[in-house]
Amino acid sequence: MTDTRDKIVNIDAAGDIILVVGPEKLRLRVRSLFLKAASKLSGTILGPYWKEGHDILGTGLPVEIVLPEENATALRCICAILHHQIKLLPQIMAVNDVLRVAVTANKFGVVDALTFASQFWLYPLNRGANDLIVLAAAASLFKNAQAFRDITKALVLNYGDSYLALLSEDIMPILGERVFCLLEEQRGFARLKLGEILIKGINALACVHRCGWTSKYAFAYMKLLEAQDLWPTSLFVVAEAIERANMMPDPIPEESSAQCRYGYKHFVPEYRKSFRYGLDDLTSRIGICLHCFHSNQAGPAFCQTAHEHQNLPDQY
Repeated sequence: MTDTRDKIVNIDAAGDIILVVGPEKLRLRVRSLFLKAASKLSGTILGPYWKEGHDILGTGLPVEIVLPEENATALRCICAILHHQIKLLPQIMAVNDVLRVAVTANKFGVVDALTFASQFWLYPLNRGANDLIVLAAAASLFKNAQAFRDITKALVLNYGDSYLALLSEDIMPILGERVFCLLEEQRGFARLKLGEILIKGINALACVHRCGWTSKYAFAYMKLLEAQDLWPTSLFVVAEAIERANMMPDPIPEESSAQCRYGYKHFVPEYRKSFRYGLDDLTSRIGICLHCFHSNQAGPAFCQTAHEHQNLPDQY
């Protein structure tokens, strides 16, 4: 067995503490002053009323503090940030490691110190659904309301299967089952709203005279919706349906209509232009509000409250 006692990661080479972390006994040399400044909990653990606090005072040797139940990767990242050693962080952080950092930071009360670093880890672009739900749990622990909304928005827009497939033991203690209900409710609401926006195009034109001009465009529009796979029963992945709607050409009627004495009032409809505002408004409102989620006020509709702060206050 390899002796790990001589393998020390020098977060601070002049540090007065060596944290022996996890079952692998990763040894992190850190400075107690930085830990005390960042966290009330760390300050209590290292204070003068604890054995480690007494050992630190009046000695030139680093004191070992054993933390066998903590995650070594997470604590190494946290200590690197607290000591401004960004170069010690991995360039790419796996989502499960992001969650472990969030759990550990929440436990030791250093969430605020990780605010800026966590914003990069929580970016949802080009993430699969399994990664996104892990990042949602991390965003909740980091109290990052904007990231939580962006991540849940991506889950609503880009995922078409059952949310039950995303359940895991790591997520449940943090988010519970309620988040999956909210995601499903909001996705269902988004599909219905999208269907309503598209179907309204059938009645976009109106000529009260019996020339058939209105009917020929309505019929052409209905055929186009079906051809573009935009009928309400086909709107499984909301983002893909919105993209198809934005790319859909305007319908060209195949039937002719009778001459109308008011034909000078007829105009060629611009369907995409007419429902673009509705689509933009729909996408801008999707995403679960973390404030409402933690206060048990979130429902299937969208948050209508303008919250004063982007991130959650400490009482959450």
